Amino acid sequence: MKTHLPPAQPRLQGFALMTTICLLGICLLAFASILAWSYSNSQLTQQNNQYNMSQNAAEAAMEMVVGHMDRDFIEQSISNTAGAYTTIPITIDQSSWPVQYTFSDTNGNSGQVSVNIGAVSTTIVPANSQYSNLLAQSQQVDVYVTATPSGRSYNVPATVHESVQFAGIPLFQYAVFYNVNLEVMSGQTLDIWGPVFCNQNIWEGSSITTFHSTVNAVGTNSTGTADPFSADYVGTGASTFSLAGQPVSHSSPVVMPIGTNNQPQTVLAMLQLPPASYAMGTANAYSSNGLAYPANEADLVVTNFYNGTNSGTSALPYGTNFLVYFQDSGLAPLPYDYYIITNNYTHGTFSTNFASTNFLASITNHILNYSIYYAGYTWLTNVIFYDWREAQGWTGTSLTPSGPPKLVQAVQLDVSLLNVWITNTTANGGSDTNASWPAQPTKILHSGHGLNSMYFITSVPFVTGQLPAVRVTNGKQLPPAGLGLATSFPLYIWKDYNVQTDSSHSVLGLNGTTTALAYTYPACCMADSISILSDNWTDTGKTWTSGGPTASSTTINAGMLEGIVQTNPHNTSNPAGYNGDYSGGVENFMRLLENWTGQTLTYNGSIVVLFYSEYATNYWRQTGGYYSAPTRHWAFDLNFENSSKIPPLTPKTRAMIRGNWYAHQ
Repeated sequence: MKTHLPPAQPRLQGFALMTTICLLGICLLAFASILAWSYSNSQLTQQNNQYNMSQNAAEAAMEMVVGHMDRDFIEQSISNTAGAYTTIPITIDQSSWPVQYTFSDTNGNSGQVSVNIGAVSTTIVPANSQYSNLLAQSQQVDVYVTATPSGRSYNVPATVHESVQFAGIPLFQYAVFYNVNLEVMSGQTLDIWGPVFCNQNIWEGSSITTFHSTVNAVGTNSTGTADPFSADYVGTGASTFSLAGQPVSHSSPVVMPIGTNNQPQTVLAMLQLPPASYAMGTANAYSSNGLAYPANEADLVVTNFYNGTNSGTSALPYGTNFLVYFQDSGLAPLPYDYYIITNNYTHGTFSTNFASTNFLASITNHILNYSIYYAGYTWLTNVIFYDWREAQGWTGTSLTPSGPPKLVQAVQLDVSLLNVWITNTTANGGSDTNASWPAQPTKILHSGHGLNSMYFITSVPFVTGQLPAVRVTNGKQLPPAGLGLATSFPLYIWKDYNVQTDSSHSVLGLNGTTTALAYTYPACCMADSISILSDNWTDTGKTWTSGGPTASSTTINAGMLEGIVQTNPHNTSNPAGYNGDYSGGVENFMRLLENWTGQTLTYNGSIVVLFYSEYATNYWRQTGGYYSAPTRHWAFDLNFENSSKIPPLTPKTRAMIRGNWYAHQ
């Protein structure tokens, strides 16, 4: 009998125990690692959270500094002194904050911030951010603030840096700029090249209007058929926008040159005589605030005297009717260059057309036994004509007024004679050989440039049936330095304006390209309203002519700033389709008084409306009444994108443009 013994079995119990212990060790290590990771991550999260909170606190402090500087910039009192804004108190109420902070500059100085203020650019330079398609006179400012928490486990500080650009943007860089509601409803194809900006709301209600650049409204854009600002005016449909993302609503406003708000009545003061604090001839008149008024910025100030019917009409007045001042601290009057002399029996004219220091003595010595009947200037006269848009008796839907036209009594500037006066350096225009007559000095002003701007004041009263105004004529060729004209009264431009630099170079009838505008000078006109009178206009328009007197094709090259008559949103009693309560829109920005049927009005410039007219206040009426519409060849003057060709007297809006922003520890 054989006995079989079972094989020996391994001792598995000990092996299992060791395996379990190893696994438990690994788990403990993993758990310890997780705990360590969690603790470390918690620390990092707390530090990161604290950093973010410190960053927010620093940004709040920085906004206080930037806001303070922005306020000073808007009020035109920003300081360029180093350290002027470094100790602005950071008066933030932290009582409700979970963490308290102290603020310091980049050098650790508590209670201070770091502010680096750059110099104001001496030239017009490209603007930043949303204004990148414009030029600006800019000042670069960098602000740094460090916020450090107090009494925390992790006192993680954060430093915030922001670059801002305080920019003065010349208004004539916009194709269209409105400080009031902007309406477009052209009856013929209208292409608007260049940026469009409105400080209020825009209605783009013309289906045959195309905007080729940016369109921004501080309020809203409306492209519906109905004019949202009129009770009954209806357009043809939405306009076309060539750029993607246009139009843009709720843009940041830009601040007007006068005051700290954009109210039209406030901005209107820009064209009026300055207040006493910036009165002409005072030291303050030539400060940055004072020069916001064209009356202080212009090279010459023209004023006339009104002594009844003669002084304000085309009839020759008795005695002196005009005074012209160099705009300088002394407000020195210019000597006259045109005289009417008499021997008590006959009158004769005596024109010197030059500036001298002792006119009366010279004339007395030169012309014996004669006395002065009238003294004035060859390039200034008084004229009268009639404006049927401003006639009395416009009612209902009628295109014929029941009352007479308004008599316009205007100071008239003859630019061709002004050019003679500016360039004349010989005695008596070269026609007098008497050596005792001095030659005219070159007209270089305190500004260091040639004469290029004028401001007009008229004393003609604004009464029923009468309209005080200014008219410029014979302006085909402007002075070589360009010409900016400003007045608070209505302005009329008669004949082609700024279409050549000499007799052999003309841009008559061209528009829309720099080549077409190669032979123009920088120019602008600013007034209560601006009306265009064609080359065919005559001053004999007292008798009503339906559709207006016959016009001829005319070209105007100048930036224009004026007021409009506001669309009446409450005129609900008129029949449907009545247009008497419509402003006329951008398409009627320039007022017309003639029958332009078959004629072309070529315009290169910049359209700017800042306020509502105070003198020329009758509503626009449909074509066929006091005027008939022209073919419009309009374009933005591309010269205005060149800093050296910005027109004289161009007002600048003010905008704080935010640039780079970053934070670091």
